[in-house]
Amino acid sequence: MNHRSSSSILLGLVGGVALSAIVGAGIAEAVPQSSVFMPLSDVKAGMKGYGLTVMSGTKPEKFDVEVIGTLSNFRPNQSLILIKTPNHPRLDVAHTVAGMSGSPIYLEGKMIGAYAYGWTFGAEPIAGVTPIHNMIEDLKKPIPPLFKPRTNILPKHKDASKPNAQVSKPSPRVFNGLFEQGKSPFSYDLETHAKQLAQRTLRERGNPLGSSTTLAPASTPVLFGGLTPGAMAQMETMLAPMGMIPLQAGGGGAPKTGAKKAASPEGGTTGGFVDGGAIGVQLIRGDVSAMGLGTVTHVDGDKLVAFGHPMMGGGASDMPTAVAKVHWILASTNRSFKIGEAVENMGTLVNDRQASIVVDTKRVASTFPVSLKIEGVAGAPKTDWNSEVSHDPFMAPFLAAGALSSAVETTSAERGDTTFRIETKIKVAGYGTIDLKDFGASAGDGGDPYMRSRVIRALGMLLNNPWEDVRIESVDSKLQLEFERDVALLRGTQVLEPEIDAGQPVRIKLVIVPFKGKEETRVIEVPIPKDYAGEDVSIDLSPGYEIERYRAMPESVADLVALLNNPSFPPESIVATIRINGEGGAAFRSNVAYRLPPSALSTLQVGSSPFSPETFGAVQQTSHPMKTFVVGRGRVSVRVRPLVK
Repeated sequence: MNHRSSSSILLGLVGGVALSAIVGAGIAEAVPQSSVFMPLSDVKAGMKGYGLTVMSGTKPEKFDVEVIGTLSNFRPNQSLILIKTPNHPRLDVAHTVAGMSGSPIYLEGKMIGAYAYGWTFGAEPIAGVTPIHNMIEDLKKPIPPLFKPRTNILPKHKDASKPNAQVSKPSPRVFNGLFEQGKSPFSYDLETHAKQLAQRTLRERGNPLGSSTTLAPASTPVLFGGLTPGAMAQMETMLAPMGMIPLQAGGGGAPKTGAKKAASPEGGTTGGFVDGGAIGVQLIRGDVSAMGLGTVTHVDGDKLVAFGHPMMGGGASDMPTAVAKVHWILASTNRSFKIGEAVENMGTLVNDRQASIVVDTKRVASTFPVSLKIEGVAGAPKTDWNSEVSHDPFMAPFLAAGALSSAVETTSAERGDTTFRIETKIKVAGYGTIDLKDFGASAGDGGDPYMRSRVIRALGMLLNNPWEDVRIESVDSKLQLEFERDVALLRGTQVLEPEIDAGQPVRIKLVIVPFKGKEETRVIEVPIPKDYAGEDVSIDLSPGYEIERYRAMPESVADLVALLNNPSFPPESIVATIRINGEGGAAFRSNVAYRLPPSALSTLQVGSSPFSPETFGAVQQTSHPMKTFVVGRGRVSVRVRPLVK
């Protein structure tokens, strides 16, 4: 992976969404009072102190604060201290600032909490402070035992076939809402997943759209760099149902961990995280980036707390973080924000809770590289694109889709017709490589080759599977572009012999009109079952990319990988489908019988349990190569002569 330091910018993360009540009862009494922290009970209206935050560069600066009062039970078992920030030349203009979330606030030299909340469209520099004892409790919260680096969960690829390899056993059909019984194994959809998460969000925190009259607006901006407007629109489609608003920013990630530290504007190097310093949570970095910019509240050894509110409220997390610098605080009548970028990759967000995010500075987050090579665009200034994506089950698929789609749109921004063919290799730890092919054609708008591609659906299915934690090692994609519409219209279909003998194939003439080409005909032969003597047979003709052969629901990751590696029909083909009367098929434990007699089918359908075979109507399907993408469908009928006795 080629990581480049960037001169671009990343916007700050607006805070203020409490997704769940995590903090236990009696928290204030449970946390020992330290001489560096002031108890909430000692905080009184009118007290004056200061806060620390980065206004420019990497060095924290002081700003004055005055306590207005305390809102009891602002969140479940969490109060909120109201402050104003008077007499500061920038804050008097900017008022409440996104990106200052986490800035430590001090009274009498003791920390009371983190600047974290504010009203949109506020006309005064007033903010809400999350009490430090709530944040320290988050810091002390243990990481769940199952939260381990993914490299330790799965066997290495070379060991996957050994008898003692620790791969999961098949389980009953528990599809967590994403793999529904009776639907195709390939039914995973990003938009459906986003809606499911939005429903959960509504249960946990109410209306995600929030209001201009409420403190802590229920929206979490996700800040992207290197995306085209079209890709940004796709990000909004995915994130808006969850109450997160993507903002166009900039940036490209920081130098690799362990590389030479970036020089700060104050001289020297960043020196790592400090109280009041800028911190970024990186969802993706490289040629495309997405980062939330906030402020460190308190560093305690190898760990720290920041933000003073959740980022996404996901609990135990695994997202890379970075030391950041700030370029400017941009004032806005809606919500002002810091403009900044990452300068040194360091640490991992390990806990995302009601009062704070917790970062382990020694842990290396799980990420995977996403690369794209574009061919067929003469004179393109950039054809190789590389990013690194956080290994998050929901975020990773659509972040990868956004990065890939944006690269294509940037490289081939043409109004003319285009056709694309995509070959992608997804390397899965313990399971080898999945080879996928996608295609598409657009009529002058460039299209979106990746958002609903097999690649992204495969990532979604793998990362959200119900059996085990899967680690993606890499995604390598190659896209071949042609600046023409390489498709053909199926204009008509006709059987050449209206009647045939039993066991004889039927010949069907296809009338095909290539785009901007001359009409042509092709003849295909479709076998007809012998037992259809004396009957009329109806044959449906459809493009191969629209038809899926019935597949058994996967019951393990190994099953899923095998299915993904074995697509049903070539996309550049015509599939002839004959529905078999009076028969059915059945699937059980990855085995599929496509034609069973009624007696066998009745036996299989007796009783019902999670381990019962799945049954379906019997069909005969044959694929016929076309060497182009065909648009349209057809249907023909043929009479099979009775058998001569």
